[in-house]
Amino acid sequence: MTIFGLDANAELVRWVTAAIILATSIVLAIISRFVLAGIMRLVEHHTKTKLDDMIIQALGRPLFAALITAGLWLALVQIPELSAHLGIVHDVGVILIMAVATVAAVRVIQALFLWYGAELASRAKLEMGSKLIPLLRRVSTIAIYAIGLLIILDQLHVNISPVLAGLGIGGLAVALALQSTLSNFLAGTYVLSDAVIHTGDYIMLDSGQEGFVEDIGWRSTKLRHWQGNLIILPNSKLADAIVTDYEKPDKAMLFTVDCGVSYESDLAKVERVTLGVAAETLRNFPQGAKDFEPVVRFKQFGDSNINFAIVLKSVDRVGQFLLKHEFIKALHKRFGEEGIEIQYPARRLYFADGRNVFLPSDAARQTKGGPGAPAGGQS
Repeated sequence: MTIFGLDANAELVRWVTAAIILATSIVLAIISRFVLAGIMRLVEHHTKTKLDDMIIQALGRPLFAALITAGLWLALVQIPELSAHLGIVHDVGVILIMAVATVAAVRVIQALFLWYGAELASRAKLEMGSKLIPLLRRVSTIAIYAIGLLIILDQLHVNISPVLAGLGIGGLAVALALQSTLSNFLAGTYVLSDAVIHTGDYIMLDSGQEGFVEDIGWRSTKLRHWQGNLIILPNSKLADAIVTDYEKPDKAMLFTVDCGVSYESDLAKVERVTLGVAAETLRNFPQGAKDFEPVVRFKQFGDSNINFAIVLKSVDRVGQFLLKHEFIKALHKRFGEEGIEIQYPARRLYFADGRNVFLPSDAARQTKGGPGAPAGGQS
């Protein structure tokens, strides 16, 4: 046999063939870098999303390594001295290709999570973008590497059935031992992925706890009570609770103030004065909703007063406390100026012998000449 006009034996031909195959694979690997760069520039001009760019970039190095590995594998097969060990060469080649494929899969999965975290989660302002995505990236990376390792072990003719059985039993034991922790973890994942509650929201649970959401962690959620205390709430409790979110769909909220006036009062005047005080309170304080018209509704004939409710609106839940405080002060003062009376509770006792005694409340007895004060204490 001749090569370039020169005689050569079969061994030399195989060595030359191996060298050509290896050199060709190296050239193809280098060319692949330029080809992928051109594809990235082409795709970048024709698509709005960066996902395809990130995937192509993630596959760049694995493709380069795969071409080199395939060339080296095919080249080693041609070497005469390795003819008796082709089985080992084959196994090593498959292992290297599987390792490269595993790395490629990991890089693609990480690119997907990075794209989602950078674009979708940031647009929606989700807690999941900063907490759930990194965790899922780590878990998926470990899972892919574990699957790749099991496939490689199987290629090496290692019986992986006991390994799988051990992983199953060990996973069951860990799940039972960490049942509470896993429950809170899964609940935290649900709260983050559901994206209904966000940091900064003011929420109240059906069990009575309330406050601003300080942080949503994997095991617990921290609430800052309006009094300043920090409430540590397990995520499993939060996931099962009925939650009122005072930030959704709007921070502004309605609230009522109960009041009552004596039966002798002019109810039309009471309504007019009360609405005036309510509107003035909403207008003068930043916690009041300026676009809301107060409402007065008479509710019932009480024991001593005609009871009614005033509906006001604050810009948020915390603001209602100051508005209620200022409104009650202003309304009490205006009622005094207008001569509108809020009657004290009183009781009249009837005895079997026909006597009856009028008993005013403690407040009425302490108020000199107060409404409902008894004329003689007995009649």
